[in-house]
Amino acid sequence: MKQLTTLILFLFNLSLYAQDIIVTSNNEEVSAKVEEIHIETISYKKPNNLTGPSYHIKKSEVSKIIFENGTVETFDVKPTNNKSDVTYEETQAFLVDYIGKYCYDDNGYLKNKYVAKFEGDYLRLIVMNKNQTKEISSILYDFKSVYSFRMPDKRDKELAFINIHAPYLANEKKDKWERHKLVMSVKGHENAESIVNALKHYNYLLKQKSKKPGQKF
Repeated sequence: MKQLTTLILFLFNLSLYAQDIIVTSNNEEVSAKVEEIHIETISYKKPNNLTGPSYHIKKSEVSKIIFENGTVETFDVKPTNNKSDVTYEETQAFLVDYIGKYCYDDNGYLKNKYVAKFEGDYLRLIVMNKNQTKEISSILYDFKSVYSFRMPDKRDKELAFINIHAPYLANEKKDKWERHKLVMSVKGHENAESIVNALKHYNYLLKQKSKKPGQKF
């Protein structure tokens, strides 16, 4: 009976501190209980003081919100660090080059390389066999509608993993797109970071491209 009471108290306390995570454009995580998403700001309370004051953060400084139920909302963050002048064509060329040089399938052994090529705005990622003589898989991705970006998972010996949730073309005849978790192993921590940053920038460029003249949001 005592163990049951302890478990109930634990679950009750856990529910009290259930929280959302606001991820800034600098990849800093802010524990929060999001109240409302406005046109230019996001209001939230601190999860350990829900009756306390509300705080505000500019939406332009937020890359995504991870809600306590697991859903993710991403935002159109303008690139920083002088990346805004990198063109659409330059970004595509960079991704084709770096993915082809440093990305492999997700088994972690850096054997089966990726080949990247663009079909219009869409990015096709092809996994080749070890000798690069045969395609193992070929998937077309829509990086305009990415569900979430994560910074690379860095391992020992310069091995890193990229994890991105993005739509892929599941049925070409019906133009049916489904959610897919893309996992690539990457040779070199810095290379993995560069690829993720380039994909974020490409996502931004695609969203800007689809806006009508004069449209701000």
